[in-house]
Amino acid sequence: MYKKSLLLCGLLSYSLAARAAGESTPQLTTTAYSSFQKFDRQLNLGIGITSGKLTNGNSGAVNSSQFINLELERLFDIGVWFDLNASLMTYYSQGQDPAFTSATVVNGAQPSFGGINLKLGYAFPLISERLLITPYAQFGRATNLSSYTMYANTPVTNITQDYFLSSGIGARLEYRLSPVIELYFDQNALYNASQAPTAAGLPTNDNYSYTSLVGAKFNLYQSLQLGIQGFYNNYYYPNSLKTTSGAVFVPQNTTGGLISIGFVY
Repeated sequence: MYKKSLLLCGLLSYSLAARAAGESTPQLTTTAYSSFQKFDRQLNLGIGITSGKLTNGNSGAVNSSQFINLELERLFDIGVWFDLNASLMTYYSQGQDPAFTSATVVNGAQPSFGGINLKLGYAFPLISERLLITPYAQFGRATNLSSYTMYANTPVTNITQDYFLSSGIGARLEYRLSPVIELYFDQNALYNASQAPTAAGLPTNDNYSYTSLVGAKFNLYQSLQLGIQGFYNNYYYPNSLKTTSGAVFVPQNTTGGLISIGFVY
């Protein structure tokens, strides 16, 4: 009888201990976005290059640039998604703009030498763990320091007052090829409203931009992620920009690419 009581107490103690251990073990939450979060919760630093065409209505020229970009992206459990990018141009080159004399200190048709942009949207799974689409709104601020900006608001030019406020819409389509590779396509349209003052009678360099982007993310080892992307920008300037020497060069289109390295968090 004594032995039976000891055996019964032992079994009861083991059962209670096992139950307590089970209750204390954390349960991993799985959502419809879990597979994509392994790619879209990331921070990276990238280096990019661009090559573009300039136009003033009747002739064209080319420009090229290099830039660095810092990106913070997060897809939440409830489907809310944001993508924050901060960029800075480190090199720029173009030929002489005939609308400006050779004595012009700054000779560049590309107004944006840096800026910050935020994409904020909501993700919708199309195929479970494979295909995801995210419509989003985009907002940003970028420098507006072109030869025309400096000409139009002489003698006061600085990055505090000479900038664009951007707003628009877009959508991103993501395809999870495997647990370590994701492909995506991003399309957006923005209106870039110049905040730079201009002299009487001179129009602002407001413009519309349309960007098509394709990219891939590779989760190489543990939290390490490598990214590559290519993009094409097209611009439309509704105002005719001129100086006393003629029409000003403005960006018409740009093709570029970027490679980045970062980590998933």
